Amino acid sequence: MYKKPYSAYSAEEFALDDLFVRWVKHPDDEEVVAYWHLWLTNNPHCNQTVELARKIIQTAAQPSLPALSSDEVSTLWGRIRVSLQTMEDVRPLQPNVRTVVGWWYFWRSVAAALGLVLLVGWAVWMQYGPNQSVRTISTRSNQIQFIRLPDNSSVKLYPNSSVKYAQRWTDETPRAVWLRGEADFSVAHHSDTSAARLFRVHVTDLTVEALGTMFRVREQPECTRIFMTSGQVNLVLKEQKSLRLKSGDSVEVVAGQVQPLP
Repeated sequence: MYKKPYSAYSAEEFALDDLFVRWVKHPDDEEVVAYWHLWLTNNPHCNQTVELARKIIQTAAQPSLPALSSDEVSTLWGRIRVSLQTMEDVRPLQPNVRTVVGWWYFWRSVAAALGLVLLVGWAVWMQYGPNQSVRTISTRSNQIQFIRLPDNSSVKLYPNSSVKYAQRWTDETPRAVWLRGEADFSVAHHSDTSAARLFRVHVTDLTVEALGTMFRVREQPECTRIFMTSGQVNLVLKEQKSLRLKSGDSVEVVAGQVQPLP
């Protein structure tokens, strides 16, 4: 399916794109941040559109105001009536006309608030509804599931685990999977060996980078374990140099410290 380039996106389309939303909402995701910074460097003419899209997402994420109590509603209506009676353009009017004007102001405010709610609801539906751009697959306690990724890499997802990834991968989107739990990965080789095209598996405390290889990642509350079957990967830890793992290596990562497994 054709997907137009980001350089042709409107602010509204950016605000509904999962990779862009993740950049705005998760500034600690170093890979996504680096990707968008590089993209903006190469597409400076899109800065204004991108900034508008960021504001749309941030505005939609703001919590709504709590509902007014009955006493607060009565007080508010009293203030509205007093204001209407003192307005120069309303005061000379007959009482029934002032009532019409008051209701007009009220319903105009209601319509504006309802329009904002519908806009935010539509954005959420487009982002997380049945046609969402991100796919999440989860397994139950007695289930193993095999998954084919958009680049023809494959995943064997073990029980009580989940993976999340973009449904369509293009040259503009990273080959990235977010894992919770345990999975085997068989990564399809990619002709482009640049850092931007590496296959990445993100877990809570680290990232595994691969080009064409087979490995297992097991994320647990107390540690994360990586088991190499073939090929090589880079193990990327926060604020540390990456560590190269090769076929047959097995390591355990606890609190940012890498330990070889016997």
